[in-house]
Amino acid sequence: MATGPVIDAYGVCRSPLSWISLSRIGLSRIGRPVADDRDPVAGPTARHDAGPARARHAAGVRRWRRGIAPLVWVAVAFGVVQLLVVPLRLPLGWDEAVYASQVSPRVPAAYFSAPRARGISWLAAPAVLLSASVVVLRAWMLALATAGLVAAFWPWRRLVGEAVTAVAAAAFAGLWVVQFYAGEVMPNLYVAYGAMAATGWFLRAAATCTATSTSTAAVARPGWRGAWAGVAVSVAFTALMRPPDAVFLAFALLAAVALVRSWRRWRPAAAVVGGLTAGLVPWLIEAYTDFDGPVARLRDGSGVQGGMGWTNTLGMHLRALNGPLLCRPCHIPWDYPLLSLWWLATPVVAAASLILVLGLTMRTRHRQGGRTAVGGRTTVSGRGTPPVAAVALPLACAAAMALQYLFLLDYAAPRFLIPAYAQLAIPVAAFAVTLWRGARRRWRPILAVALGLAFAVHLTSQYLVLQRRVGDQVRLRADTLQAAERLHRAGLSPPCTLVGPEVVSVAFHAGCSSEALTGNNTSTTAGELLQRARSEPVATAARIPGAPGFARGWTPCVLRMPDGADWYLYLAPSPRMTGHCG
Repeated sequence: MATGPVIDAYGVCRSPLSWISLSRIGLSRIGRPVADDRDPVAGPTARHDAGPARARHAAGVRRWRRGIAPLVWVAVAFGVVQLLVVPLRLPLGWDEAVYASQVSPRVPAAYFSAPRARGISWLAAPAVLLSASVVVLRAWMLALATAGLVAAFWPWRRLVGEAVTAVAAAAFAGLWVVQFYAGEVMPNLYVAYGAMAATGWFLRAAATCTATSTSTAAVARPGWRGAWAGVAVSVAFTALMRPPDAVFLAFALLAAVALVRSWRRWRPAAAVVGGLTAGLVPWLIEAYTDFDGPVARLRDGSGVQGGMGWTNTLGMHLRALNGPLLCRPCHIPWDYPLLSLWWLATPVVAAASLILVLGLTMRTRHRQGGRTAVGGRTTVSGRGTPPVAAVALPLACAAAMALQYLFLLDYAAPRFLIPAYAQLAIPVAAFAVTLWRGARRRWRPILAVALGLAFAVHLTSQYLVLQRRVGDQVRLRADTLQAAERLHRAGLSPPCTLVGPEVVSVAFHAGCSSEALTGNNTSTTAGELLQRARSEPVATAARIPGAPGFARGWTPCVLRMPDGADWYLYLAPSPRMTGHCG
């Protein structure tokens, strides 16, 4: 079997990815002698052919509109579910407040630790700059998440077909963790979007043939430059969101370039490396300005995350699969094992998908005497089968991007594996659709019902978990806005400073600066606080009573919260402190 580009009888260069149906990407006319409607024809013939040409163009436009509908409707349904289930008034969590404060003109920027990146802050910036409203911010993030779902899966339409793309997008968007974080100011979902787009554009670009033959000139497919640009932009976007995830993604793509002979050209490597470099520039600049260089920033980031080293957290991720949002330390029991079966089955189904598609492809090529089907299509019962590369590469990228979270970090959070879930959605969807297409006609209705029921049960279970997690967060964050209001009544009005281990989100909504004296986010010292207290209101806040040593002479105050989780404040003496405790 040839591994490099092949020149067919019509002088067209076919790559190993020529299993992709050229008719699906609008190139079915390449490689066969047909009349070109654009050829100049003089006289009455031109006028005679104009009508059929316009009709064919109109039919093509209608087919194009119908073709994008499934993915778009999946995205619309995804956005509607968020509006119905996740309240837009949900106050910001800890990490969200850190990210939003970096671009807010109304709140001092919270301490920005070494592992973080500023990409998600820049995405949220338009809403944060426009308004202090949480509703505006969450609506903006939801709109971005809905559009991002389409952008991430868009290049896959021509690789695996409309059906597989729509099923994959629906399976990914149906996960509770994806739905919950659609309106959150958190980077993980956008890492998944960037990685999915990068993988898809990489395969689209690799499917173009730019090689030449000594005997026959190769014909390059249109749009290959745009596809490589899509790779670079997508990798850069991923790096802006989370640099470590982008590095693992780039490693997987570069490994593919090295292993596949026809991909061993400068353009694939240049697109990946160039995109990664561009995306890392802000992180590198900040490393030199705030962390004494990239090595020091990596070292500090490892310390913030508890020290990165070889470990095994598969059990932690399984126990945390249905919540809580952060499992650190992760000593919780495994609740609802039946709702976790999909997590155990997904890698098995993805591997089975690769075996199935590979087997069908080899069988078809064997029947055709080692040649690709006409137009580059591998067929099963008259229908297209996804190309092997379109199943194998997402599997490799999913494994690479999950590696650091499963075997290098000693804690778990459901959001960490969102990028891997996105990549695995393509093989899982390809397995279901290919299985149905390959079945005998009389078995297809039964198989469709079985697959539909399984998918419906899965979506229902995810919806139930989503409801529970949303309810938990509503209760946990309910006192955030009330605590901010009572801080104002106690005398803390901007500019002000709030100190404590859990004050970031409360300080954000109160318009105060948040500081920490201990822990991974240590940002100030007692001496600096005492100096600051001379010019602005300063207070320490904690969930348990007891003033820090430097604040023992400060005025105690208890903020009584409706849920009983009171805040214990100690207010520094200040001429501006004119409020009352309550």
